[in-house]
Amino acid sequence: MSSEQSRRVRLTCPTCHELLEFEAGELPRREPCTFCEREVHIPSLAHLAAITPTIRQRTPNEIGDYQIALPEEPQAPYRPAALTTPAERRVYPGFSTSLACPTCGQPVGTRLEDRPKKISCPHCGGDLFVPASPRGRPPEEPAAVVPAVPPAPAEIPTGEPPLPSAPPRLADPAPEATRTVEGTRKTRPRTPRNEVAASEPVRSREPPPRVPRKSVFDQMAVVRTESIPTPPEWTFFSGVFAFPFQQHSLLRWVYQAIGFTALLLVAATIVVVSKQYGAGRFGMVLAFFVLPMIWIGIWSISFAAANFLCITEGTAAGAQEIREWPEPSWREWVPQMVYLGWIASIPVVFASALAGFVPQEGPPRLVVGTAIFGLLYPICLMSALEANSPFMLCSWPIVRSLFHNTLDWLSFFAVTILSTIPLALLATRYEQWSPYTLAAIGGPLAATTLFIIARLFGRLAWKISGIEKKWARRRKMGSGEGTLPH
Repeated sequence: MSSEQSRRVRLTCPTCHELLEFEAGELPRREPCTFCEREVHIPSLAHLAAITPTIRQRTPNEIGDYQIALPEEPQAPYRPAALTTPAERRVYPGFSTSLACPTCGQPVGTRLEDRPKKISCPHCGGDLFVPASPRGRPPEEPAAVVPAVPPAPAEIPTGEPPLPSAPPRLADPAPEATRTVEGTRKTRPRTPRNEVAASEPVRSREPPPRVPRKSVFDQMAVVRTESIPTPPEWTFFSGVFAFPFQQHSLLRWVYQAIGFTALLLVAATIVVVSKQYGAGRFGMVLAFFVLPMIWIGIWSISFAAANFLCITEGTAAGAQEIREWPEPSWREWVPQMVYLGWIASIPVVFASALAGFVPQEGPPRLVVGTAIFGLLYPICLMSALEANSPFMLCSWPIVRSLFHNTLDWLSFFAVTILSTIPLALLATRYEQWSPYTLAAIGGPLAATTLFIIARLFGRLAWKISGIEKKWARRRKMGSGEGTLPH
């Protein structure tokens, strides 16, 4: 469409009253509103030329001279020249009436509704008041109901036969017995429709009350609270070993078990191939397994790290069921994997240095290093979570809890060692069992162990934080359970 055959026209959406601007062409068309996406009728250039009033600029001779108006002379109300044209009486397509803008005087098409409203003029942007539709006004008082019984006939002159009068209205007959399939029941004869209409009063047709719609801000203003259940009876046993198989965490455990199983199967394949082929051929075959193993390892370990932190933080807050799981994006899991790896690096360095003092190499040194790592890692992780900083690996509240909550720490270490016994026994069968059998059993077992250890970390943090004592104190005072203590 060329610029000579097009014209910018401003319209008001009949639904949301948004001020819009479109290109008018030779033919009328419909375009969606940019706000409510309802169709808006765009007239053609010929229609715009027909409905647009031509305002002739008056000359100075027609205007005359300026003078001070006398107070006794009444002044005529101002009426723009645009309203003197027949265009103000036209109704635009898609509207039910047209009103004159009090600012610029241009006719504006609109639609009458049940309630008055205020719209914007498409020409000057001024406010325009639109009255309510006559149909939306309250109904008038109903007329008196005329009874259906006809009046008594007038006296008839002598010598003429009397006119037939309406039969007298009899009383309602007694209920009649009607036989049905189920048995005999009493029914009443039907009353004629005109008599029912005459006996009932006329009801005023009032519009149904409008239910206010809730906007997105009303939904955002709703405060959603989740009740905290009763504290567990046994902190490190109640709901700990069955946690991976509960309904709210079973799906995540399945995904984590599948990832660990796939990772161990690739590692088992590499071990089997390395035993069957020599060093030269094994190097060529290894190239096809290293890259898949790297990606599967990143996805599986990062997903396990995200689940570990989510379970630990949710359990430490006192929740029995974990509802908020990590987002399904591996790019968000990797930083959490790096976070746990960084915290584990410091205990690994100390464990390796202290295990070097063991004179015997092999399993004794490995057992000592693992024990030292298992002792230092919970302290470092709890300190980082308490201080909300990955660089604070030894905070004073956690160190103080080692003396104030010694029994809780000992219970935590005992149950943690108990949960890792099946995985340690499986590792001792490395020489006797097939690598694929170890991978098939080790994947689900490793996922289960991590879920249980994460639950134990959360219960330990919940125990040493003192929330349980505050709950007990509030229950003794008579306050209801399920509220977060202050």
